[in-house]
Amino acid sequence: MDRDTNRPGGISAAGPAPAVKVRQTWIDQARWAAIVLVVAGHASGLLRSSSFLALMVSNFVYMFHIPVLILLAGWGALRVEANGRNLVRIWWQLLLPYLLFQLVAFWVNYRFEGTMPSWAFAEQTFGLWFLVALAAWRLAGPWFRGLRGAVPIAVVLALLAGMSPDIGGFLSLSRVLIFLPLFVAGPWIVERVAVWRAHRPMRLAGAAVLAAGAAVVAVQGKEFWRSPFLGNAGYEELNLDSLEGMLVRLVVLVVGAAMASGFMLVLPGSPGAPSRVGAWVAEAGRHTMYPYLLHLPMLTIVGASALVQLGPPTLRTLAFLAASVAFCVLTVTRPVRFLTQVLVEPHNLVKAATRLRHT
Repeated sequence: MDRDTNRPGGISAAGPAPAVKVRQTWIDQARWAAIVLVVAGHASGLLRSSSFLALMVSNFVYMFHIPVLILLAGWGALRVEANGRNLVRIWWQLLLPYLLFQLVAFWVNYRFEGTMPSWAFAEQTFGLWFLVALAAWRLAGPWFRGLRGAVPIAVVLALLAGMSPDIGGFLSLSRVLIFLPLFVAGPWIVERVAVWRAHRPMRLAGAAVLAAGAAVVAVQGKEFWRSPFLGNAGYEELNLDSLEGMLVRLVVLVVGAAMASGFMLVLPGSPGAPSRVGAWVAEAGRHTMYPYLLHLPMLTIVGASALVQLGPPTLRTLAFLAASVAFCVLTVTRPVRFLTQVLVEPHNLVKAATRLRHT
């Protein structure tokens, strides 16, 4: 979802670098695939109480869908600097869309669920926490890059954060700190995945990691403990003491990073995206903010409708998963982007208006 145009991977002034171009192509493809994962996970979550398949899909996806996005966002923000330009971009690309979609959420929740707007912008409605967290990581990233042992320091902060019962949804502080190590380690992990994707044994290892995660979810069934993977609860809320909580959090971070890496390894794709499908997915990966933001109010609307009870549970789950993919295809098309960019990418409209003034 991070569309940083200064990300590493472009063609430098020294000349074209084919390997770097290939790496950027698969990363754009991975971004779109990750958003499909998010939308499918959220859609299946609407059916968790009525469908065992939906429960399994939701639990499996929640083990690593957030880490995938964070690793890719960390890589994309590698060259972001601590300056005024970065602050301006964070406002236009992240915080303003967040405020706009908070307003959308207030209206949708009131209209379809009867929930009175809280008008609280420091506490995020469902799904919007990622924009606030990403803004915080983008601000902190340049400072962490200047530290020795940045990843261990981020891990320590993540572990200490769980000891406070007061860190929760306020400005996404809980998730900001818990997932900070993944953002800081993102460039290192993604660069290695880029190399490993060229080796069949490593791809098979990635598939094995995902299969192991799926096996854990299947074996534990309804007993699978999903809460630690959400990253929004301290140790006390999880009924753990400090030592237990730290161990669980370490496991969550390691499992999330490993499964996210496995997911990126098994994604299909040839160098340079020569096929039409590969080229389309790479292009779609540059517009993932649209399915991400637009699916949030849609979830509320669908959740309040009779669709969540329509048909046999397994068939209904399969239909929701298929609809999730279709939604992600539709929302990156030009017509949809044109109609919704005032909310999703208001900075593009400002750029267009500026160009018109200068012509």
